[in-house]
Amino acid sequence: MSRLHQFCRRYVGPATLVLSSLFAFGNTALAADGKNKNASNDIEAAATALQQTGFQGAILAARGDKLLYKASIGNFGDINRTFRFASITKEMTAIMLMQEVEAGHLQLDATLGTYWSDYPNPAVRAVTIRQLMTHYSGLFNDNAVPTFHMLNANNGDNMQKFATGMCAGQMNSQPGTTFDYNNCDYMVLGALLEKITQQPYAQLLQKRIFAPASMNSSGFYTAAMPDNPEHVHGSLGGQAEPEVNFASYGAAGSSFGTLKDLLAFDRAFIKGKYISAKSRSEMIKPNAVGGALGVWVYPFNGADEKNPTVIVERQGWIAGIRILNLVDVQSGNILIIVSTNGDLDLTQTWANKGPAAGLLKALLQSK
Repeated sequence: MSRLHQFCRRYVGPATLVLSSLFAFGNTALAADGKNKNASNDIEAAATALQQTGFQGAILAARGDKLLYKASIGNFGDINRTFRFASITKEMTAIMLMQEVEAGHLQLDATLGTYWSDYPNPAVRAVTIRQLMTHYSGLFNDNAVPTFHMLNANNGDNMQKFATGMCAGQMNSQPGTTFDYNNCDYMVLGALLEKITQQPYAQLLQKRIFAPASMNSSGFYTAAMPDNPEHVHGSLGGQAEPEVNFASYGAAGSSFGTLKDLLAFDRAFIKGKYISAKSRSEMIKPNAVGGALGVWVYPFNGADEKNPTVIVERQGWIAGIRILNLVDVQSGNILIIVSTNGDLDLTQTWANKGPAAGLLKALLQSK
């Protein structure tokens, strides 16, 4: 399989361990009491086990306002470096859509055509907002154009153009019948947000997601900055990752930031800074296969096997960077894993398998 085809695949959904002293982000030190030191030790043991498999990247664990553990492993470098959030952007888009639902501007089970009557493919107008958010739309899939997101394709960052051009192609299935993970779903939703609000998506993201959580290092790739050499880059197929136009993902994957920013995002989501508890409950209500609105939700046997913990999961993967963002809304547990190996499979946590399962169990069982 070529590097290009490896890059285009999507999930259905000896390194040196560098610990940050005093659990500090930048100049802000968070002292750990004895209880949190014990929790950190449990998580560190699980992280060491992961390190021994050859993992390179970064790990962060928190509970509520307490930062329990963070580490940079191998080639990730400085723990405060910026990296692409990839499809975690979809969760941010979903939150902003729920804000529009709260405002009465959008209904989840209304069709796209209700709000976009001249969308160029009439068949797509029959797709509901919920079907787009859960990847049951049947839309044309951008994976069918393997070179679309490559840097040398020069496709820029025009989300309206993507939504009404490539994504308006012939549908792959009838709406509501088939799950098909698809960036086009969220490109169309991002373009819809722009139409409803009459504001650019990047501006909405800054005002509604980054600012309320003080995500001060976060941003959005653009045609003028489709990548940044200072950001973390990874490998794919044992080689340096291909050159990608990260701006071409739009509302499906063009945001970036630091671990501190992503932690702030998760905490804001838990604390209700973005949407009401009622809207959040609707957003994280899983369907029969665990899919919710912009996230996946499932029970995980952690601290108490008789009472599994409900985990809200969002993954991100573009080229050589893979991210797993796990949130326990009820108890405030947060686990973030960033891998600089794009071939590492992070999709099996729901089955209590894979590289993240041991870390998540250690976090949930820690006192």
